[in-house]
Amino acid sequence: MLLGSCSRVEQNQPTSLSGILQDSAQRGEANEMKQSLALIFIYGICTVASAGQQTETATSKVSHIATALNHLTVLEFQEPVTLAAAGSSDFQIERQDNKVFVKPLNAGTSTDLFVWTASRRFSYELEPAGEVKDMNFAIDNLATAKPATDPSPQMEQVADMLLTRAFLGMEFVDHTGTAVPKDGVSLRIEQVLRTKNTLYLQYALENQSKAPYHVGVPMAYRQVVLASEISLSALERHQLDQQTIRRLGDTKTIPWPIAHSESTPQDVLPGESARGVVIIRQDVESPVVFELVFDVDVRATLVL
Repeated sequence: MLLGSCSRVEQNQPTSLSGILQDSAQRGEANEMKQSLALIFIYGICTVASAGQQTETATSKVSHIATALNHLTVLEFQEPVTLAAAGSSDFQIERQDNKVFVKPLNAGTSTDLFVWTASRRFSYELEPAGEVKDMNFAIDNLATAKPATDPSPQMEQVADMLLTRAFLGMEFVDHTGTAVPKDGVSLRIEQVLRTKNTLYLQYALENQSKAPYHVGVPMAYRQVVLASEISLSALERHQLDQQTIRRLGDTKTIPWPIAHSESTPQDVLPGESARGVVIIRQDVESPVVFELVFDVDVRATLVL
C-alpha cells in the first residue's frame, strides 16, 4: 500500500517508465522521469488516461471484511478490476485480473477499501486483524455489471492525489564528484521516494562503451558501516565516489530483496541511455548506505 492510498498487483505489464540535463529539451525529459516515478508510486494500478475513461455505478453498501495476520483474503468480481484504493498502508492491497488480494501487515488497524471495475465501484471496511477462525478467506461479488455511463471524476482525483504526494515526496540525489567512465556504462541514482515501508529509486544508465548493454535485474544491498572516519549524516542523499566509499572503512553487506524493477529500454546501444525504477519493500531509517548493482562494473552507492 502506498502512502495510505492506492495499490495494485504486479502483473509484469510494461509501464511507461538520464543524465544531468543541460537545455530546455532535456529538462522536458527530466519531467518525464518524474512522471514515470510517480506512476510507479501509484504502482501501475492503471494509467491516468485509462483511469479517466473508467466508469462506475456508485453504491452505498459497505461490506465488512474480517482479516488475520499472515493470511490472504481474496475478493473476486465478475469483471476485471481496474483500480483498488485503501486508506492505510497497514494493509497490502494487490490485484490480478478480476481478483483483489488483501493482507494485513499490522494488528490493531482498520481502514476503508474501494475497488473499481469497468462499470462499478465496491466499498469495504477492512477490520483489524483478528483470529483466523473468524476471518473471511474469500468473498465473491456477484453483482451484475451495468453499462458504462459517465467517466468517473473520483478516479482522476485519486490519481491526482497520489501524483501530488509523489512529486512532493521526491528526494533528489547529489552526484557531485562521481566520475563518468569514458569507455563503459555509468549508473546514477537520480531520485528517491520513501513511504512507510517502501523505497522507490529512479536511476539512469548511460552506455559510453562500444557494445550494446543489456539492462538485467539488479541486486540491492545495505552496507552496514562498522567503523568510519566520516559522518554518514553529512552524506545523506549523495551518491558516493570511489574515494569516499574507501573512507567508509569496513562494512557488512546485507542483501535487500527487490520487489519490482523496470527499465526502458532494456537494451542500450552505444551512446544511448536508459531510465528505470527499482522498488524495495524496506523500512529505511537514515542514514543508511545503499548499493545498487547491475554487474561488477555497473554499480552505485549512496547514503539515504
